[in-house]
Amino acid sequence: MTLAELLRPTDAAAFVDSVRSREARLFPGAASSAPPLDMDGFEAMLGALHHAHEGVLHLARGGDRRPLPPTVVDADGMLDLRQVRQLFEDGETLYLTKAHRLSPSLADLCRGIELDLAEHGVALRAPAGAHVFATPAAAQGFAPHRDDHGSLVVQLDGHKTWRVEEGNGPQQPCGVPARDWARIPQREFALEPGDVLYVPEYRGHVARTGTSSSLHLTIRLFPLRWRDVLDEVVAGLPGLDAPVPHARTADADALAAGLADLLGSPGIRTALPGLLGGLSARRTARRVVLADGGLGERGGLEGIDEKTWLVRARGTDCRVTTDDVSATIHFPGGAVRGPSGVLAAFEHVAGARVLRAVDLPGVLAPGAAVDVVRKLVSEGLLRRARPGEIDGLVR
Repeated sequence: MTLAELLRPTDAAAFVDSVRSREARLFPGAASSAPPLDMDGFEAMLGALHHAHEGVLHLARGGDRRPLPPTVVDADGMLDLRQVRQLFEDGETLYLTKAHRLSPSLADLCRGIELDLAEHGVALRAPAGAHVFATPAAAQGFAPHRDDHGSLVVQLDGHKTWRVEEGNGPQQPCGVPARDWARIPQREFALEPGDVLYVPEYRGHVARTGTSSSLHLTIRLFPLRWRDVLDEVVAGLPGLDAPVPHARTADADALAAGLADLLGSPGIRTALPGLLGGLSARRTARRVVLADGGLGERGGLEGIDEKTWLVRARGTDCRVTTDDVSATIHFPGGAVRGPSGVLAAFEHVAGARVLRAVDLPGVLAPGAAVDVVRKLVSEGLLRRARPGEIDGLVR
């Protein structure tokens, strides 16, 4: 699933504008056609958890979040769902973290959003992740608070009313005391199943159910910030290891002026482009390979010939780098390096979703194109197309 599919019929560009402008926005009914999870599916995920009390499943009520009691876990480390249901009935919100690690569909959704944001020029400082919240009727799990990430809220079941701070508050994650929250201008959003709400980072918010219980998914987005850029380069900036003159340390104005002069110096201006080179690629590199039949592919590489149709594995993106003697194609979980003669072939692979060895451009020796695609299959970037998968894509 892609970002565009999650928000349809809304243009994904409208959501990207919300991320950049830090504007809360409601996308009514955007996810109603393909909800990624329901209450039965959520309970099935809980039933499969092992040692859920060790930082995976939490309870929340009225702003008090706490770990799941160990007594809810049996001797084999599995949840006693009878007790979990009773806790929910008694008013506890069930807060499941890192749900994308448990559900292939949620893993696909998070990866698809990352790829779509990258296409629109939005870099993230950390991978997108999914948390799931089941809240009983007439309940509030969390007190008003600000997060250090944007939240893409997908209402899956029931109804929930959100109140979101208008304008930017302090740029730090924190709780908002009740007396302060009452004075802050707010917008109210009443979410129904299929609605999607974007809450920008550091924007105060709180949510409560009415007469029905609620299940919602929060996809956490961490847009790249200037402080992240500084973290990348500060260790390599020339002059920062020099001692501060004693005369300046006692005078804050003099200290500030000295630091400003240093940061604006020709040496730092000259060093910055090299230090920042590849920043986006480093920050957006996806280290995790999604499951897509890769284990089965390794045993049948000899069956791949020059006319075998291949597709990119699920959730993969790639980039190509080159030097004087070689070319390298980078992708989630690894990279393949070859002589400079494979550059055109690697660039073709990086830009294609469907391909055959016979279609690879460049100057390749007989059989070399097949060797290239077999290597990329064995590394998990490509896999053989399944029956009917490419119908309409190659016509």
